[in-house]
Amino acid sequence: MSKETNFLAGLLVGAAAGAIVGILTAPSSGKDTRKKIAKKSGELKADLEEKYHKISKKISELEADTVDDFKEKFYDVKGSIKDKYAHVSSKVKDLEKELATKMEELKKQAKEVDSKAKTV
Repeated sequence: MSKETNFLAGLLVGAAAGAIVGILTAPSSGKDTRKKIAKKSGELKADLEEKYHKISKKISELEADTVDDFKEKFYDVKGSIKDKYAHVSSKVKDLEKELATKMEELKKQAKEVDSKAKTV
């Protein structure tokens, strides 16, 4: 739980405890006290339900934001990797062509050296 949620829960529990202690220590008959407790319990229940729904909504929004952020970052990284792969792939193809050209040149030079060696 986050600090805000813990604080909110503590605040609500403290308020409920304070209200109950206040009702129980007030000079009233047992019937009046029970009515007050029932009324306060209903108010606290409604307040807790409202706060629960607000927190649930915030959590859902955070989850949606987090998933959206993750997807966005994932696609950014995926695009970056594709770009880098294309760049590296292009470099490899260029190197292959260059090596093939150099190999042909070396073969020609080897043939020239071989033919010179045979004539000597």
